Amino acid sequence: MNGPAPRSSATDGAAVRAEARGAAGRVAEVHAQTRRGLVVTAAFAAAGVVTAITGVGRDWWLPLHLFVAGGLLSAISAVTQMLAVTWSAAAAPRATVVATQRWLLAAGTIGLVTGRETDRTWMFTAGGVAVVGAMLGLAAILLGIRRAAVTPRFAPAIEAYVAAVVAGAAGMTIGIFLGAGRGGSKFVELRDVHLTLNLFGLVGLVVAGTLPFFAATQVRTKMSPYATPNVMRTTSAVLTAATGITAVGHLTARPGIAAAGLSAYALGLLAVGAILPIYARSRLSWAGPRLLQLTAGLVWWAAMTVGLAVTTLREASDRAVLQTLVIGGFAQILIASLAYLGPVLRGGGHRQLTAGFTITRSWVSLAAGNAAALAALAGRDRILVLVLAIWLADLVLRTGRLLGSSRGGARV
Repeated sequence: MNGPAPRSSATDGAAVRAEARGAAGRVAEVHAQTRRGLVVTAAFAAAGVVTAITGVGRDWWLPLHLFVAGGLLSAISAVTQMLAVTWSAAAAPRATVVATQRWLLAAGTIGLVTGRETDRTWMFTAGGVAVVGAMLGLAAILLGIRRAAVTPRFAPAIEAYVAAVVAGAAGMTIGIFLGAGRGGSKFVELRDVHLTLNLFGLVGLVVAGTLPFFAATQVRTKMSPYATPNVMRTTSAVLTAATGITAVGHLTARPGIAAAGLSAYALGLLAVGAILPIYARSRLSWAGPRLLQLTAGLVWWAAMTVGLAVTTLREASDRAVLQTLVIGGFAQILIASLAYLGPVLRGGGHRQLTAGFTITRSWVSLAAGNAAALAALAGRDRILVLVLAIWLADLVLRTGRLLGSSRGGARV
């Protein structure tokens, strides 16, 4: 990174104060690692959208796993390491270790989806084992960063990341057994446990652990005074316990218990929302669609968690709700986060940074993301495909402008 990121928020201010005490050059090193990881993220996310639009594959499993296993997990791997190093002032992990974890995850995802689509069980299993190994490797990297932390204030986020990775590893292991045809009479129950541990445990805990810090960084403001380490640990514990209760309810075929766990999870998300900063009008105007999309993603996430509780109680199909959760919730949160991180990681000084933030202010992305969520919830597949195509085109265009302006000057 050639130029500094904005340093107005409490989060960034703490990082600056720790810089002198932290490892020299750690920010530049971890930003370089993150850029490589996000390139992989973009490739898998685009592949997921393209396969959804074109209908490649037997069903929605392929685009879902390209986006979640390849895209979201690559983003989680890259961004959690970057935030942990930046916030804690620990040394960046060794480049070879990070690269090994990154490419093991990418190769594992390719093997996983290829094996499933071609009925090669051995390839599916090998790919799945590689993905699990990559995530356990991420947990080890994060624990190493936690041990070397100079600034302890941000430890709750790192602890949430590790808990999330452990939940995800368990969920993915179950998924491997299911994909290999070893679910037996418990296939439906194990499938629900697999989804719960991956979506609400892995992805959910990472996002929830990050939001109190990142929502302040997004608009360059102070964190909420209510977002103390003890409060953040409590919210993470509630979400972790709710995930466990939901998984147990599914495993034992007790819809009431699973629905209670999901309801508790939704309440935990409301608690996370309550400790986000209150934004001044000027900050809202500056962040614009990025902040609105981040907020919309949280709202969709909470709403679809309640929706899953209802479908679980009624033992009805959850396909539309799950699609909406991924598109309206996690995808929007991911895109909004990358819209901020992209200009920061590109670097180039304050002028380039300002130009980059202007490029990533996309009302089209905000509108398309929420329209796609509504189409998914309503089961309007043709409209969903059209809106996803518009969303993808906007993201590709803005990414091209962002990368192009880094080479030829700030073009807005």
